[in-house]
This record gives sequence, C-alpha cells and structure tokens, in this order.
Amino acid sequence: MRTLAIALAVLAVQAAVAASALAQPAPAQPAPEQARAVALLPLDADAKLELFGQPVASEVARALVQGGLEVVVVGPKMAVPAKARIVVDGTIKAGKGAAIELSVRLRNVRDGGILETIPVEASSMTAMDSAAEELSAKVLPSVKTHLAKLIADDQAALQPKHVEEPKHVEPPASRATVLAAIFTSPAATAETQGLRTALETELAPWALHRHHATRVLDIHKLGNAPHTVVAERADVAVELDVLSIDIEHTAVPMAHARVHVTIVDPQAVVFDRVIVTDTVVGEKGLDVAKLTDRVAGEVLSIADPQLKRRIPTWY
Repeated sequence: MRTLAIALAVLAVQAAVAASALAQPAPAQPAPEQARAVALLPLDADAKLELFGQPVASEVARALVQGGLEVVVVGPKMAVPAKARIVVDGTIKAGKGAAIELSVRLRNVRDGGILETIPVEASSMTAMDSAAEELSAKVLPSVKTHLAKLIADDQAALQPKHVEEPKHVEPPASRATVLAAIFTSPAATAETQGLRTALETELAPWALHRHHATRVLDIHKLGNAPHTVVAERADVAVELDVLSIDIEHTAVPMAHARVHVTIVDPQAVVFDRVIVTDTVVGEKGLDVAKLTDRVAGEVLSIADPQLKRRIPTWY
C-alpha cells in the first residue's frame, strides 16, 4: 500500500509539473554539455501524514516550474537523470503536539553533498496548505542561487586552464673583476712561482662561481687602484702577492702558503693583509702540481668571504 501511495503521489506531482509547464513559456534549452535541471524526489512522510506528501511536493514543483526552472520528477527505483544538477527531496513528520515539521533538502547531484536544508513548521494539519506555500516560496530562491553557482562552476571547469608562462629570469649581470696582480718577488722559488701559476688558473672559475668575469691586469697598470676599478667598469680589484709556499715532500705531502691579499672597490682599499693557509694535506703519492692547485684553492676560499662581505654583487 505504501509503494502504491508513493507511485500515485509521483504521478500526481508529474501531472502538476506538466500543468505548470504548459502554463509557462518553455524555458530555454540547456546547453548539451551542462546539467541544469532540478530532480524532485517524493517527500518521505510519516505513515499518518502520507496524504500530505503529494500536495506538498506538487506545490514545490509548481513553484520551481513557475520560477523558470526545469523540473524532472523522479519516482521510486528511478535513476536521477543526467541533466539534473540539484536533487530536491524532503520529509514530513510529526512535531511537538499538533505541529507538523516540513523539511526540504537540496543536494549536489555530483557528490551527494547537502547544499541546504529548508525547514517550515505547520501548527496543525489544517495549516498544511499555507505551510506548503511558505516552503515552496523559500525553496525557489535557494534552488536558483545554488543552481546558478553550480552551473558557473561547471562552465569554469570547461574553460581551458591558463598556464602562466614561466617568467624569464635574466642571469645575474657578469662584470669584470680586475685581478690587478698575481705576482711574486724576483727571488721567488720555483714552488712559489708554481703557486702563482696555480692561482692564475683557479681565478676564472672562482670568480665565475660568484657571477663575475675576470680580467688580469699587469701590476704596473693598476696604478691608483680605486680609479682603475672605476675606469675599467669593474666591481673590485684583487692583488695577490705570493710570498711563500712550504711543501713537505713526504710520503703524504703537505703544504701551507702565505699570500698578501689586497681588495679594492671603486672607493677605497677594503682589505689589506697577509693570509696564511691551514696545512693542506694530500694523498699518498700526490704530485706537487696537484697539491699546489689545492693550496691555491685554499687561498681563494680564505679571500672569498672578504669579498662577499664587502661587495654586494659577489654572491
């Protein structure tokens, strides 16, 4: 009997929807790729209140259709049609005393999420007609609001995604670091001269790692160092006066060096002192040239933080 009652209620609501649709101008057909209709399910009512299920649902359907919405009535065991975007269902149940509680729920067809629940209370059975009208008056604007948002979200999802082009980042400008001298005294030993040669080899990759190019100037061309830095459009000038390198020719060779380092920016001399390396230890059998290269690298690593501290472009 309950199933028959629900079926009859569905037929009655469908008839109400059809009658309302005939009374209204036909709504514009939705775009085929968009779901824009509203699916109306039978209201679930307590056994004693089943007689109110059909008239309340019919009133809700009438309001939706007259509001310009396409309504599809879904009966028992029927699937929600693909063109529906919102499901409208509800309950009718006894409240406190003689009151009757009516509630309509709006759900998102895609994920089943509840969009809104709209409650109305009738003071008694005799007030059900006015309660149904009040309910339908509240349901219509809510359905329109949620439907418009869902359709807008669907349309946005169909739009091609804008992929922002990666910003072109210019590499740091490379400016010449004037290496104003790598020199030794005329009486320097062959090993000291070897350190000078090693420093000349290591300078270019060392400066390049800090985004600077290198140009080697003869010591005699340096002249007034700050003036030369400006004239050469450089950031800094570096003088390396190789004083000594002491190599211990043992099975495991070791060495340390002393180098007078002078750093000059466009305004003044910013660093002027003799640096002494820690003892550089090679592997067993390491030849002198490779050990000297390591000492040169140690000299430049000591000078590096001095440049970084004083020259903003050295990073």
